[in-house]
Amino acid sequence: MNFHLDDAQKALVALADRLGREEFAPKAARWDRDHEYPHENVETLRRAGLLGMTIPKKFGGPERPLIDAVLAIEQIAKYCGVTARIVVETNMGALGCVMAYGTEAQQREIARRVLDDGDKPAIGMTEPGAGTDLTALKTNAAECDGSYIVNGTKHWITGGGISRTNLIFARIVDRDGNDQGIGGILVDKGTPGFSFGRVEDAMGLRGIPETELIFTDCEVPAANIVVRDPKDGFKKLMNGYNAQRTGASAVALGIAQGAHDLAVEYMSRREAFGRKLKDFQGLGWMTAGSEMKLEAARLLVYRAACNARHLANNVMLPHMKEASIAKAFTAHEAFHVVSDALQMFGAAGYSRDLPLERMLRDVRMFQIGGGTTQAQLNMIARGVFAAR
Repeated sequence: MNFHLDDAQKALVALADRLGREEFAPKAARWDRDHEYPHENVETLRRAGLLGMTIPKKFGGPERPLIDAVLAIEQIAKYCGVTARIVVETNMGALGCVMAYGTEAQQREIARRVLDDGDKPAIGMTEPGAGTDLTALKTNAAECDGSYIVNGTKHWITGGGISRTNLIFARIVDRDGNDQGIGGILVDKGTPGFSFGRVEDAMGLRGIPETELIFTDCEVPAANIVVRDPKDGFKKLMNGYNAQRTGASAVALGIAQGAHDLAVEYMSRREAFGRKLKDFQGLGWMTAGSEMKLEAARLLVYRAACNARHLANNVMLPHMKEASIAKAFTAHEAFHVVSDALQMFGAAGYSRDLPLERMLRDVRMFQIGGGTTQAQLNMIARGVFAAR
């Protein structure tokens, strides 16, 4: 068991940290304030080779292991959670599902869009009546003369309206009207019958829109089906989502580490009652508690990434239990680390003059989005009993 990064990984961490500090941090408040998608950051990431790091070499990517993407995400999230989420979704999520289960034509096209165009593939799961209970989704894709007709509504879809590529979870219906279970189908932005509804006024991470996707007799070629498997289709899609959860955990970890770093620097120079804040035992214990939470979370996130299974095309998807443990623990503890960091600054931390109030709003999402903490606990318990 080796806890040391190799030289290439150290260089990657240094690159991501430098870009985060110099390029992304100065503009992070703007994306939040104006609800603006950071297109210029996407181009910076693309030029730096941080988009599509996990794409196999046969499709033009560098085929880096999942842990490398996690390392970059963690560093960038210290400075801008929105930009870090873009790195997640251009290395995992819908991209990972297509790379694991799609056709070669689908794989080549999604790789080209990410690597050349900076497209951030969106994954359309949640519906008004199907969030945590995703098997209750109503969106359907009905087979019809060499195509599929998609009808239904998704909401809280990250990047809706921005992403050209959209992997939609839908109930597949064959030409005889039989339900074939939940599968995945690619629907491009601009396809007739595909429109966008409400954009949520979210609490945090406001630089990426959370949007309603509406499908009304939307005709999609049969070649766009990624997963159609009545027995294991939903399981395959959720296997792909385990990487997304691991990436989300890395964002929460990075935001918390960034807040912790700010607090440590501040306490090392700020004086009260004739002493530096770092010399007060009570504040020292708070700092030690945050450090332990961060180190424990980091080990869990890195483990989930390093233990990912190698599938076709060397695609790496984490195990469900390990991904859920990483997300449940990290999301919960990261929120408390950021909250304690804000407390160290007193009233200044509560002001928008510092990034801490934004970081607190941003990190709170990870206890909800991508599967609530309570849902992760249920999945962990199922994994425990299944192992027996």
